[in-house]
Amino acid sequence: MNIAVLSDLHLDMNSNFVGEDLLPILIETFVEKQPDLIVIAGDLSDHVTSTITMLDEIEKHVKVKILFIPGNHDIWVRNNESSWDSYKMFEKHPSSIINKPFVVNNEYVIIGDMGWFDYSLAAESSSMYEILSEKEDWGDHKYTNWNMDDGELNQVMLNQLEEQLRLNKDKEVIFVTHFVPYKEYVIRSNEYMNWDVYNAFMGSVRMGELINRYANIKYAIFGHTHERYPLYKDEQKTIICNPLGYIGERNVETFKQELEKSITIINI
Repeated sequence: MNIAVLSDLHLDMNSNFVGEDLLPILIETFVEKQPDLIVIAGDLSDHVTSTITMLDEIEKHVKVKILFIPGNHDIWVRNNESSWDSYKMFEKHPSSIINKPFVVNNEYVIIGDMGWFDYSLAAESSSMYEILSEKEDWGDHKYTNWNMDDGELNQVMLNQLEEQLRLNKDKEVIFVTHFVPYKEYVIRSNEYMNWDVYNAFMGSVRMGELINRYANIKYAIFGHTHERYPLYKDEQKTIICNPLGYIGERNVETFKQELEKSITIINI
């Protein structure tokens, strides 16, 4: 079985950037590649309604099962909307693997959830004052409404995932999250952004610790960072972090070429 894996498509923002609806190109690419299953690890668009519409269109035209977990952008809200309401809409959608592990075959199951951040990926030199100050202008602070602090939300995600892992100890796991679980995958500070502080909002080392506790996790998939990394294999698992990201961040000839670079195929 060939499973196509990708994340951080940002189809709304990327379509606006190039001045063209990119959803048909995504569909065309999937049809050409003919995977048996498609896994999208979040950030399809900036709102639940547009993301769900895109998911439905992809599955309708590609005629392949889509599995999805939301990213931070997918649960951004407008006005007085609730991010929990958006999250629950995703959970109920047929593509969702939130609290619904997908059994691939007798050997493999796919388990996943969005995750969140708890400031643990920030550089040790970053003070809490700096983190909370920068958070005021961070999109996930301005455009989400959880009525819960970040550490509590992250713990909710960890608890849900661990429950699913406990229930599937007899199978090998393809683990999917959106936020970064390991410090090795954070962005380094540059002249434009102080990532030593901003990495506080990129994920949680506790997610990485959870992954490492379960030896039956054979693949760990995530995005959120728009940096791409080669496949990494250790004695336990293969790590896949190969997001598409914003087209404007890359010197590219066509969206399709960049899209194809961001699709990883898992063969099981």
